[in-house]
Amino acid sequence: MIKNNYFKNLNKIIGLSLLEDATSNDITSNLFLSRNYIVEANIISNEYGILCGIPIVEKIISRIDKSIKIKIFKQDGRKFKKNTKILTLKGKIKSILKIERVLLNYLGTLSGISTKTNKLMMICKRYKSKICCTRKTIPGLRHLQKYAVKIGGGTNNRFDLENEIFIKDNHYDKLFNQKICKLIQKNKNKKKITVEADNLSQVKNIINYKIDRILLDNMKIDKIKKCLKIIPRNIETEVSGNINESNILRYAKTRVNRISLGSLTHTIKNIDFSLIIKTR
Repeated sequence: MIKNNYFKNLNKIIGLSLLEDATSNDITSNLFLSRNYIVEANIISNEYGILCGIPIVEKIISRIDKSIKIKIFKQDGRKFKKNTKILTLKGKIKSILKIERVLLNYLGTLSGISTKTNKLMMICKRYKSKICCTRKTIPGLRHLQKYAVKIGGGTNNRFDLENEIFIKDNHYDKLFNQKICKLIQKNKNKKKITVEADNLSQVKNIINYKIDRILLDNMKIDKIKKCLKIIPRNIETEVSGNINESNILRYAKTRVNRISLGSLTHTIKNIDFSLIIKTR
């Protein structure tokens, strides 16, 4: 089920990745390799991490050469140490070399996201705040990046503009109260309604309406605590703004329901993998 939701545009994404790397014309391999002989290649981790990207690897291989055999030793969501064998490929050397960089890019990027998400989740585990990503994603890779967050133990924010109603500061005007009342009445599809607030007075106003979530944006810890005291339990709470590994525990200790970080998907430290062809 999770794959259907996150991988619906996977064929297009992979197609663009292969086109970008000009995999149909590997001039170096064509010059150096007179024979397209069969080899075995291992993908090895060069550091610790939480794996993510195996279904993408399988899809890329099937697009380039269905004769390549793949043996998987670690699945998505599994921890691995340095020098762990993730998978083995057996097939034509030219086919494997064509996809080497694309495979490693996806594994490195997505595993980087799942690893970072898992680390932050473990920091906050005692206080049960969910770690949540945002729409601050690499263009074209949003679904896969959100998949990586999920694999790391995190929670997804809305996927796009039609996913839920999200009222931000730029939507506010003098007629805000009247407009939000009409919006709630017209919400026939029962989309979730989130309203952003950046001060206590806004929160006092917002809680009078039938909404699902309040996002406390760019607030200091003491203000967040004051807001949480007056927000009813039936309204989910979320905080965001300048939250990172060094200060996230302070936010979790407020017992807020969700902590959202754009850095989960826009500031990524890739996990380092190598593809090593066995010498004959």
